[in-house]
Amino acid sequence: MTGILIDYYTEIMHVRNVALSQPYYSPHPWIHLRRNETKAFLKAYYNAFASLADRETYSFWEHYPGTGSPHKMHEEGWFLMQTRWMLWMEEGDSLKLLSGIPRRWMKNNKIVELDNVASYFGPLYLNVESKVSEGRIEAKIRCTTERRPKTVELRLPHPEGKKAIGINYGIYDPSTETVKIEPFKGYADVVLEF
Repeated sequence: MTGILIDYYTEIMHVRNVALSQPYYSPHPWIHLRRNETKAFLKAYYNAFASLADRETYSFWEHYPGTGSPHKMHEEGWFLMQTRWMLWMEEGDSLKLLSGIPRRWMKNNKIVELDNVASYFGPLYLNVESKVSEGRIEAKIRCTTERRPKTVELRLPHPEGKKAIGINYGIYDPSTETVKIEPFKGYADVVLEF
């Protein structure tokens, strides 16, 4: 059923995969992430952001500019929530990390860091450093509260689309470019080799 709804939204209701009106009321970016459709999520994320952000006030329009109210807290809040989903998102007793980041964020010497961010599982720390010129991407994850997640899924996309040929910890799924750590014990140091 979800597939039918997404197909309908994408084909009929959306302009370039953004809602016809009030894009932040549409749940499809979240559904794309849940289905590991990173490109579709990013298309909706950037198209909504680029079309609704007011470049003078740094606030968001409710509808496309000129057709609704400016400075909408709802839209600003949902932009921030989609950004959070891009970086971390909970699913039951599982924590998904970086499932929505653009591939280019993992170019050589790039760092993605989340320092003491709030998750349903308590404070979270993540540091990912790309060393693809040396053939690896390194990640450190810390979430040491008693209610920590049972499973962590960390997406580490190579900037050129290469698949990992080695891993030091966890199980690597090349189709989603994700490392699954189960059971998660509160910390993990992961090195993907390319």
